[in-house]
Amino acid sequence: MGGMRPDAIIFDLDGTLVDSAPDIQRALNFVLEADGVAALDLASVGLMIGGGPRVLIERALRKLGIATTVDRVDRLTTSFANSYSKQGNKLTRLYPGARICLNQLRQQDISIGLCSNKPEPICETLLCDLGIREFFDVIQGSGSGLPVKPDPAPLLATICGLGSTKEHALYVGDSKTDVDTARAAGIRVVLVRSGYTATPADTLGADRVVDGLRDIPAALRLD
Repeated sequence: MGGMRPDAIIFDLDGTLVDSAPDIQRALNFVLEADGVAALDLASVGLMIGGGPRVLIERALRKLGIATTVDRVDRLTTSFANSYSKQGNKLTRLYPGARICLNQLRQQDISIGLCSNKPEPICETLLCDLGIREFFDVIQGSGSGLPVKPDPAPLLATICGLGSTKEHALYVGDSKTDVDTARAAGIRVVLVRSGYTATPADTLGADRVVDGLRDIPAALRLD
């Protein structure tokens, strides 16, 4: 992965830094069952994560063979967001090596940002609950008026907030959405293999793919 050593690294959240699928499944199934719809298994829910709450609801309904009418999607999206916010993050865990990675980046004077399709207040709460909020200089979630990924706008806004440039920034994610976002923004991207994708990360076109977050600091050696 040639090029300048980055001075700013932006992370995706779900499937990259944290395994949040169990909590998302819990909130999703709560609203589905309340609406008279069958529950979904954890593996299926994991593959639906990454597009934000509305896309999650649309994917869930399609999986269950239910029409994604605007009214129904609107209603269930609002219910899901409320349920997810209220229930907390009891089942969500950091991926192995997350804290070590963030500590090492800080020691190298690299600015750290977060760019997620998860609503911004939930991002803030989750990072605080897991004890890693202090590492992030900028948090960019959905609901700020910008379009969601793979539109490049939120990623570019994060880079700007960090005082960096496209040439000096690096994005870390786990999915095709993250690769598409980085390409649209014109920045380099590293994927972790441990995320939420049915397609192998090595085939998604990232600049580099690593086994886990512990490998990110070493991946910055761009010899």
